[in-house]
Amino acid sequence: MIGLKENQPKLYKMAQTQFLQSSPLSCATAIDSRHSRIVKRTCQVFAVPESLQNQWAGLKTFVVVERQGERDRQPFHECQFYICSQHLEAQQLLADTQGHWGIENRLHWVKDVTFSEDFPLRRGGNAPVNWAILHTFFITIARFFGFRTIPQAQRALSNQLHKVFSFFV
Repeated sequence: MIGLKENQPKLYKMAQTQFLQSSPLSCATAIDSRHSRIVKRTCQVFAVPESLQNQWAGLKTFVVVERQGERDRQPFHECQFYICSQHLEAQQLLADTQGHWGIENRLHWVKDVTFSEDFPLRRGGNAPVNWAILHTFFITIARFFGFRTIPQAQRALSNQLHKVFSFFV
């Protein structure tokens, strides 16, 4: 499943049109009340018109995920569109989108904020990839040793190479 953004205007508009004009193949709803917020997620799966299937090889369904609820006592509503190369049920796709955000929040956000990976100091060649691997490795070690935050682990392990190397044994 791939998220659609407005940088693909034709496909994005087509997904919006399908959402507004046709009946979904399947629907699922989940309500989540964690982290001081209440979120209602609704997932709908739509068939892709045959004309578009001919232009986009393998494209089978449009998926629409609506999120609405309250964060910090402020209401919100957002709608995201996805394309999918499989015919999956809305319940499965709803779980998949939530799983994606779990990865985003537990790994990518941490790497972006803690290690500034969106703005690397070391550019060119394999440097960004190598540093990304080392950052992921360090996050794994920090979580293995039970540190609450990555900066806390950085401070505690900065002069403790024997502890870091014990991870390998």
